Amino acid sequence: MMNAVNWTQLRDEFPTLANWTYLDTARKMVPPRCQELAMQEYCRDIRETAGAEAWSAVNVAETRVAMAQLLGAKPAEIAFTKNTTDGLNIAAHAFDLQPGDNIVLTDMEHVANVWVWKHWEARGVEIRYARNRAGRLPLEAFLEQMDRRTRVVSTAYITYGNGFRVNLPELGAACRGQGVRLVVDGVQAAGILAAPLASLGADMIAIGGHKNLFGLTGSGLVYCREELVDEVRAPFLKAPVAEGSVTARAHLNSQFDYVRTAHRFEGGNPNFLGIRVLRRGAEFIQSIGLENIEARVRELTTSCLAQLRAAGLKTLTPESWEERAQIVSVPVPDAGAVMDRLREKHRVIVNVKDGAIRLSMSFCNNEDDIGRGISAIRQEL
Repeated sequence: MMNAVNWTQLRDEFPTLANWTYLDTARKMVPPRCQELAMQEYCRDIRETAGAEAWSAVNVAETRVAMAQLLGAKPAEIAFTKNTTDGLNIAAHAFDLQPGDNIVLTDMEHVANVWVWKHWEARGVEIRYARNRAGRLPLEAFLEQMDRRTRVVSTAYITYGNGFRVNLPELGAACRGQGVRLVVDGVQAAGILAAPLASLGADMIAIGGHKNLFGLTGSGLVYCREELVDEVRAPFLKAPVAEGSVTARAHLNSQFDYVRTAHRFEGGNPNFLGIRVLRRGAEFIQSIGLENIEARVRELTTSCLAQLRAAGLKTLTPESWEERAQIVSVPVPDAGAVMDRLREKHRVIVNVKDGAIRLSMSFCNNEDDIGRGISAIRQEL
């Protein structure tokens, strides 16, 4: 059940917003105060304990639990990574494909979710692309590219450009029914949508921490469905260790826990600072509630779409909440130049993707931000 939230008070946790109209959360999130405090805490720990706390494997393990609780997974299914691409790269080497097999991507993917799969082409594996229908990727777009030799489907949950939301439970059920692995770029949905990772029907989900999880760049995680953890094979992954062995118990007191959990995807020292910040971000999000955050983002983006219509501006983003999240895409002439003028003349931060202005927002934004952003766009047009 959702509780009342003081959004105005929470906005004060983001000092950047006092000076800027920031509508670019889909690129990077401006840091809340808890991020700054976590970094100070890390440095203080090193100064005062010579790293006993800052470099503690226990803290890493506790963060794994916190991220699993936040995102709706088991701690054993979570491995820490550098970013979304790092997680996708693990997935792109995880399965045993043969010449004549095929992988289905989409024609709306971020280039990172294309690059990581390209190495298979030299080994005789075909890469196919589900073709969008007017900016949408319905189940049929995937099914028409899938056949008995399809081994993997990989897609964004929320597309980076127009913000379309793929129906993952529906796609996941279709993939499971045909013995196909589903790999997901989940970075745009994490911290915005409340659906647990385990409910989405995906086999692996890669998430960078620097957007709406309030982490630092260079930190992230990959979810791997528990039943698959032992099956994943790659040259850079240690083979799973027999359950119950001395080595398999080492993770109880060691950071090097390459055992029968997703932690075996991690190599060497973890990003201790990044992991600490992720934990503080998770605690901050939990204190608000993901359901509350999703409801607030839905409210703000619905208002944004209405204000765009009233201003006579078009959008490439679907109206239905079930088909979108925090991104609203606005096609304008010479979008790159408009973006630059919005920053320089109006202190409004947006982005350009696929030749359109991309507005993206989180719960720390408000209706005034949206109004200022749209007003500035109209002025510059």
